[in-house]
Amino acid sequence: MSMVGELKKELENLSEKHGIEISAIISRSGVPIAWNVPDESQVETFSTLSATILGASEVVYTGLGKEPPTKIIVESKSGTFLAGSISSKALIAVISNSTDTEAVCKSLDEATKNITEVLANAQGSF
Repeated sequence: MSMVGELKKELENLSEKHGIEISAIISRSGVPIAWNVPDESQVETFSTLSATILGASEVVYTGLGKEPPTKIIVESKSGTFLAGSISSKALIAVISNSTDTEAVCKSLDEATKNITEVLANAQGSF
């Protein structure tokens, strides 16, 4: 199976096992690498803005002389958005219908571990 195929499988697992509605692995510049989204037309916007949100958070922290965040969380009444660093070249972003932030974070951490392994095994890894 190709690297992208393995990554998509991990994202599908997030959806099936953890109720994640939208997920994507994204380059730091906002280019989608692999995704699981209900409306394919939205993947570019989701990816670009997710990378921007995480990148802006990192700039704020480093500008204050602090370690950059490894993940960010945005909560609303209808669910949770999380974006987290996978490496210096990639990130993961998800939206869940769940408002149980702790459970969504745990799911994201589990997926990130698996995705990191896939990327590490790929040539020219991220």
